[in-house]
Amino acid sequence: MRRILTKSIKMSHLKCPLLILVVFLPFISFAQKCKTSAEILEGIKKLNVLGSVLYIAAHPDDENTRLISFLSKDMKLNTAYLSLTRGDGGQNLIGSELDEKLGVIRTNELLEARKIDGGIQYFSRANDFGYSKNAEETFTIWNYDSVLCDVIRVIREFKPDVIINRFDHRSSGKTHGHHTASAILGLEAAKYANSPLFKMDALKGTEMHIVSRTYFNTSWFFFGGKEKFDAMDKSNLYHLDVGSYLPAYGYSNNEIAAQSRSMHKSQGFGINSSRGSQLEYFERLDQQKDKSYSNPFDGLDLSWTRINGGGNVKQQIDSLILDYNIQKPWLSIPRLQKIQTYIEDLPENYWTKLKLQEVIGLILDCAGFYAEATTDKNITTLGDTLSINAECIVRNPIESRIVKFRISNGLKDSLIQFQLSPNQALTWKTRCVVSNSIGITSPFWLWNGRHSGYYKVDALENYNRPLTKRNLTASFYVEISNKTYQVNRDIIYKNDDPVLGEVRQNLDILPGICIKSADYLLMPENNRAIIKLKAKAYADNQNGSLSLKIPNCINANPWSHQFQLEKNGDEKEFEFIVELDTKCKDLVEIPILINNAVSFTHEIIKYPHIPWQNILLPATVKLINKPIVINKKKRIAYIEGAGDFIDEALEKMHYPVTKISPSMLKELRVDQYNVLIFGIRALNTNLDLKTCKNDLIRYMNQGGKVIFQYNTTAELITDDFAPDTLGISRDRVTDEYAQVRILNPNHAIFNQFNKINSDDFDNWVQERGLYFPGKYSTAYDELLSMSDPNEKELRSGILVKKVGKGYFVYSSLAWFRQLKAGVPGAYRIFSNLVSFE
Repeated sequence: MRRILTKSIKMSHLKCPLLILVVFLPFISFAQKCKTSAEILEGIKKLNVLGSVLYIAAHPDDENTRLISFLSKDMKLNTAYLSLTRGDGGQNLIGSELDEKLGVIRTNELLEARKIDGGIQYFSRANDFGYSKNAEETFTIWNYDSVLCDVIRVIREFKPDVIINRFDHRSSGKTHGHHTASAILGLEAAKYANSPLFKMDALKGTEMHIVSRTYFNTSWFFFGGKEKFDAMDKSNLYHLDVGSYLPAYGYSNNEIAAQSRSMHKSQGFGINSSRGSQLEYFERLDQQKDKSYSNPFDGLDLSWTRINGGGNVKQQIDSLILDYNIQKPWLSIPRLQKIQTYIEDLPENYWTKLKLQEVIGLILDCAGFYAEATTDKNITTLGDTLSINAECIVRNPIESRIVKFRISNGLKDSLIQFQLSPNQALTWKTRCVVSNSIGITSPFWLWNGRHSGYYKVDALENYNRPLTKRNLTASFYVEISNKTYQVNRDIIYKNDDPVLGEVRQNLDILPGICIKSADYLLMPENNRAIIKLKAKAYADNQNGSLSLKIPNCINANPWSHQFQLEKNGDEKEFEFIVELDTKCKDLVEIPILINNAVSFTHEIIKYPHIPWQNILLPATVKLINKPIVINKKKRIAYIEGAGDFIDEALEKMHYPVTKISPSMLKELRVDQYNVLIFGIRALNTNLDLKTCKNDLIRYMNQGGKVIFQYNTTAELITDDFAPDTLGISRDRVTDEYAQVRILNPNHAIFNQFNKINSDDFDNWVQERGLYFPGKYSTAYDELLSMSDPNEKELRSGILVKKVGKGYFVYSSLAWFRQLKAGVPGAYRIFSNLVSFE
């Protein structure tokens, strides 16, 4: 059993600076993983590699994890992935979160993947607004110049020797527009990164950088299959075999890549691992292939010889590699400290700074150093007082001591001066007040709300950052062999769980009060609505005013409420009666203010494969100012799909909705429920629906109405679910402004009980529809026609067929987006799908 030496240390405030060398280490995740002796040796070998690669694509899960892992772990290059978006526009196979919340999940899935494959993660401000058919459309929404600046900024900060595009810049119209756009931006940014003429505010504080080479990481799936790719002439391509075995990690590179890839759980991207040779191919983009090279990195100087005076450093590292004692890694500390001194004597530049950090990390790893600062709260607020438990230990037999402990750059400084006995833990307790300068920790890109093409980010340093910087940190100043190192740790939440054991999560800092809206989307009756809000305190003694930022067309009673919440966790409800006049738009969004400033809603997302996420979104209420008439005789049974908002939207329209399981289909009766609705992608996610057809036909023959929303072609559980031939295609209409023609204005769907016209297709968001039926029987009534510019007409947005006494409806329109966004016309049309008889 490990002995823990616990000392009650009297903290004395620091009165004078320490006259010692202090070297800063980068912040380290709360999930500290101690390196094995073999991994330390790999790190020492990496000291001799001075090269970096930037991989660029559009979304989380676009990246080639085999290549990233190989470049990072086998070639030991500094490797990063730039995902231009956070994946907000995708689907969610593990929960109901969509849009901004899904983007938070996918951001963290990427970061978990990088922890496995060894890469670094960057983003731009671009928003994943959904599928785009070409790069030209993408750039009109993203703003080409802004996103180009973001890519250039990453290049100038990360300083890659090589850029590798995942996609082909010549593929516009052949693949997702975001994909092609990412390749175009990567190629352009590589050129402009070294241009003194390219000056924009977004690039302030950056230095020009020359990218030596730019490649396209081509593959068989760009050519329609492996056989075609195997047969093609590859004489203009470079290649790498990335299937190497990495004995220091106990895995083949492909196995590590599969583990990384499988972190994209929200997208269902888990894959089996593989072993053995695996070739990756590269096309040179910035010039013709040099046929004297086969490897894309041949001819590049990736060693210490690129640094004046670096030859001596290389000699020291080579000697250490030969003499490294894998059983006693601490014996390498004197040599590593000598290497540290050699690097410090060189002129400071990007590589000397980076390698200095690597050397210091290796010294601490060889020492077996561990440090943490934890609290028993997982949420705190500005001004709160925290009790902090600190621990540090040097587990290998070397001379060391702790000389100083600091919280958040001087928030609290303490001299300790305590000798660390080998493998004896030193623990102590302290307290600190969370100052206002620390700031809140929720995802920064959500603070200003979501815009269609980009996130509005205020601080330049956040343009490419993956997560909000955590300023509440603890710094341990440890002296090892007469050199002092500053080791920074985020202060985190730690608890023990009887099932899970030790639980570690981020400590999040929230505002003192947040809003819980009883209903963020309301449908006024007779131009009048009651807005019900709930204020929740996250700290003691919260008081002030709660008000609405209303437009001139609305009257509110009262204009504001005063509140006083004495205890953390207290809640209080408030009501505002609002009246809308005829000047109001069809959809009115009202910000909720606390003390005349923007307020936020708070939500926690918890999944086992990513850290807990405390999300803040600007608090608003939307009012649909357009009449919606429902058929009060309809009773709805709802079978969930991959997560959507449809059942909630139906309840907002005052339809009675009951969620049922597929197993209940055999007993489903029309006198119980006269409408059956399937959630999005229900036929992709629910294996129990494989034999649903006969039950559905029986139900429709009795007079029931069946409504399917869109399903995808991939992983379709059954294609035999409809009363007549209906084949799903990949066709979609991505232009949310595309003209929609009503083919049969007299059909009941356009008249019961809301009169539908072209105005009901105004102000739709992101797209019209997706995965339209392609081949289908003429027995279906085609009700709508639409198309993207210069593309074929699609007439299967809503298909209807009479079946016995009932109806079958298949609609591939993007209801899950429109109803969530509060689009008035979408509510009226969907209500008619339910109501018509």
